[in-house]
Amino acid sequence: MSYDLTKRPFVFVATLGNAAPVITLALDQLIQKHPFVEVCIIHTDDTPDPERAAKGLATMHGTIEQLDQEFINRREVESLSGEKKWEADYKVGNGRHRLTYRRVLIRREIQIAGKLPSYAAVRDVETEENAKATFRTIYRVLRQYKEQRAIIHLSIAGGRKSMSVFGMSSAQLLFWPEDKVWHVVSRDEFMSSRAMHDTTGQSLLVPIPVIRLSAASPMLGMLLTSSDPYDALAAQENFMQLLDIRRKESLLAQLDADERQILVGVAQGLSNEAIGQRLDKPLKPKTVANKLTLIYAQYIASDIPTDIKQAANEENVRAYLAAEFGAYFQQKGERI
Repeated sequence: MSYDLTKRPFVFVATLGNAAPVITLALDQLIQKHPFVEVCIIHTDDTPDPERAAKGLATMHGTIEQLDQEFINRREVESLSGEKKWEADYKVGNGRHRLTYRRVLIRREIQIAGKLPSYAAVRDVETEENAKATFRTIYRVLRQYKEQRAIIHLSIAGGRKSMSVFGMSSAQLLFWPEDKVWHVVSRDEFMSSRAMHDTTGQSLLVPIPVIRLSAASPMLGMLLTSSDPYDALAAQENFMQLLDIRRKESLLAQLDADERQILVGVAQGLSNEAIGQRLDKPLKPKTVANKLTLIYAQYIASDIPTDIKQAANEENVRAYLAAEFGAYFQQKGERI
């Protein structure tokens, strides 16, 4: 079934660090082409930090305040623990665009035996627990929008590099061709000015290619439905392992007894001469080598160009097949 993309909602999602302009620089360029119905900002703890502020250092609280000022005529429509929404106007050219402005706080779940879970705001992505909370938050937000059939434009320019990585990983798990990932590149002097809008062309919006895991297999896409990215990644790993086993067993079903034993011998690290001597009907080393080349040609992906297949020498063929089947035959306890 195909859908009319013009009837699906566009949303802009961005991770935020201590530089508010990375949000508006991307939004200014994208909103010209895409009528976003919602702008969602994912950020760390924005509790006031007077000590940092007194030293003239950027704080998330100050960054949020600066960003909030860009969304005018706000009317709060939802306030939940860790999340707020407003209806607001955003300036586009000489006019204004009405949209929903949403802020999502990254929080870490705290589990205590015998009690309901509580949540603590993540101030920085400096521990494994906080990193997991960040990944889960980004993934959860993107997944919610995909469930609503939204077309997502994700900016990963804000926040620590790890937030960008989590954003990209979530996109690989959840995105479809119409969804896009962006990064903002600006000159140092422009960013140091902390100007919220670029009228001099000193910033560039760069599209980031996404290798979508759902494109590898529709069935894999169905597996990646968990609300937790770590469960989704585990499902992906299990599925890929299953495909790998099926691929190996498909090849083995096509081999005769001698070819299977030759492959087992290679996985054990035996020479062609040793393999040939251990077969029920001994074969010369050259014959064993020729059979290995045929096995290799059957096993490797059919879409590999012929010239690459032909370029593989005997040593590379042996190394490849040993690496691919060593653990498989060891697990089966199969030896020649």
